Amino acid sequence: MPVPVDEPLLAELWSRFKTGDENAFDQLVELRYRMLFNYATRFTKDRDYIKDCIQDLFLELWERRERLVDTPYVTIYLIKALRNNLVRQLKLDKGWFDYQEVEENTLIETSTVEGDLIHAEVLSEQEQTIRRAIEQLPTRQQEVIFFKFYEGLTNEEIAQIMDVERQTVANFLYRALTQLKTILPTLCLLIPFLFSFFKKAA
Repeated sequence: MPVPVDEPLLAELWSRFKTGDENAFDQLVELRYRMLFNYATRFTKDRDYIKDCIQDLFLELWERRERLVDTPYVTIYLIKALRNNLVRQLKLDKGWFDYQEVEENTLIETSTVEGDLIHAEVLSEQEQTIRRAIEQLPTRQQEVIFFKFYEGLTNEEIAQIMDVERQTVANFLYRALTQLKTILPTLCLLIPFLFSFFKKAA
């Protein structure tokens, strides 16, 4: 699946931001803040904590801008950086257990995959069905579904973000879809709604 269509623009803004262009930096923040916030809800429901983490991330990037490398995939870079910061900070601040345990244990305190993506007053019946099904997946499988259907990333790109092998991503995706098929016998018919479900968050 293709990377986000605005990725070339982000790469251009990234290059300009590295030279100290504040306007380019502001545009980067504006274009990816919501996506980063939505993704962070996978780890904690504390909205203020998420805002602080994202602010710290961008402040750190600004301070280190001259030492940052060029990248054609700014979205992946930002998600991975935020993910690493969240895991590290949650362990320090909240005594969060090892993230590897999440694969087999759904965190009660963790937001479901869509987090606060859906703000519409009424969801269609199909979307509600999908949401309930996704909520039953282990957290790391939800994460892969998020990247695959919401961000449109390839398995290789997801592997870079999650620091796992590409085959591991494929395994997570296979397990997630297998479980969803068990929960939703009509999953094949609902695939179009699965795509639209995540696209509404964009």
